[in-house]
Amino acid sequence: MPSERVTSHSFSAATRYDDQRARPLRTLEGPQEQPLTLSLNDTAMVTLLATPDALEPLAVGHAFTAGWIERAEQVEDIQLSRLRHGLAVRLSVSSRTEARAAELQRAGASVSSCGACGVAEESQLMQGLKRLPACGPLAPEALMRGVESLQRHARAGLHMALALDGEGEVLMRGVDIGRHNALDRIIGEGLAHGEMPAAVLLSSRCSMELVQKTVRAGIATLATLSLPSALAVEIARACDLNLICCHRGRHLERLSGAA
Repeated sequence: MPSERVTSHSFSAATRYDDQRARPLRTLEGPQEQPLTLSLNDTAMVTLLATPDALEPLAVGHAFTAGWIERAEQVEDIQLSRLRHGLAVRLSVSSRTEARAAELQRAGASVSSCGACGVAEESQLMQGLKRLPACGPLAPEALMRGVESLQRHARAGLHMALALDGEGEVLMRGVDIGRHNALDRIIGEGLAHGEMPAAVLLSSRCSMELVQKTVRAGIATLATLSLPSALAVEIARACDLNLICCHRGRHLERLSGAA
């Protein structure tokens, strides 16, 4: 998904946070995502973060494009079940098909679109999560300073992540075709310098794996231009991450974080 150009707004457009930390998850308007574990027989092959609709064609399509099967008829049965955090789709196949797929399975996928694609078990998605020390978000004026900078430096077709200090000044920019890669660039720079930024601002919506990466890096605030998924908000609340939806600069909505 390419970067979204921000409509220019004065700082007075957002002088405070609309505090939505107590808002029920079921009322959020963002996109839906859930971990979806795909298995061949009893072997977990991969866990994707996906929209929880039409799971059977998604599972068969992924099995085909991943090279696990060569035709739909190789799938003898499909069973859906619930896991602790998400869903599971079990494809029943012959032992020969399962063995062939196991040879093709890689330890991790190299992708730009989904930072979680390639893990086999749902539990791997939750690795690195922890409760962050209580820390308030940037002042609204400071975050809007970052939004204005994002607007000025936006690059067509690319996502951008801005590392911000406590005053909203840009410490560095990470640019990549994938929003997860853009965030990884910021985190990598922080590791190299031994210090993480006060906040990260991303030119995208917010999905769960962006929250996971931010929490694992120990960054207190994650702000995104567009709507988060309910799962992203749920995990952010559990970890006391300050998750801010900027609504493309129109107003700032705080969805999680310690009191």
